[in-house]
Amino acid sequence: MSDYWSRDREQRFSRIEAEAAGFGLKIREADARKRPWGGYVRFTRDSLPAFRRAYWRRWISPYWRSEIAKLWRQHIQRPELPLDAKLLLLEPGKRFSLQAHQRRDEFWRVIEGPVLVVIGEDEDNLRTLQLGAGEVIRIRAGQLHRAAAPALHWGVIAEFWRHTDPNNPSDEKEDIIHYADDYRKVVSKPRRRSPRA
Repeated sequence: MSDYWSRDREQRFSRIEAEAAGFGLKIREADARKRPWGGYVRFTRDSLPAFRRAYWRRWISPYWRSEIAKLWRQHIQRPELPLDAKLLLLEPGKRFSLQAHQRRDEFWRVIEGPVLVVIGEDEDNLRTLQLGAGEVIRIRAGQLHRAAAPALHWGVIAEFWRHTDPNNPSDEKEDIIHYADDYRKVVSKPRRRSPRA
């Protein structure tokens, strides 16, 4: 990595952490400097109301405002299916692995973009969407997905993730299936049947 990109990355993550502190968010885990594609900053559960105010209240469509309000009500009414919150930072020209989660739904809102999102039910039925700042997408448990930043732009995504199994909550490491990765070999991937089969 060149000195410029190394400094730029350091400044980006420092700015995001300072912004989060300004919003009253407490960092649970910062994996921001370890990933070849960028990284993430995950927040404590008591930071959820501040995270929602900071990243999910303004300039959002009526449809997604309603969907997030439903998600929030479910979070309050069913504490056994909690929410988690994080910011994903994508370095220009990089993307993370094509992946799926079995025990969580994700809601992404682009904070800085554009961001390219690949999504689909299986590897033969993937589509690419370009989302601009403010746009939202839901990724259901089991859906394949990945995000990338165009070559000249950082991408920043505010993510709520909802646990879908009260007996086995999702986590960062165990609830991830990698299908393709630019930075490491995928040893084995599960076979998936198309929902139409």
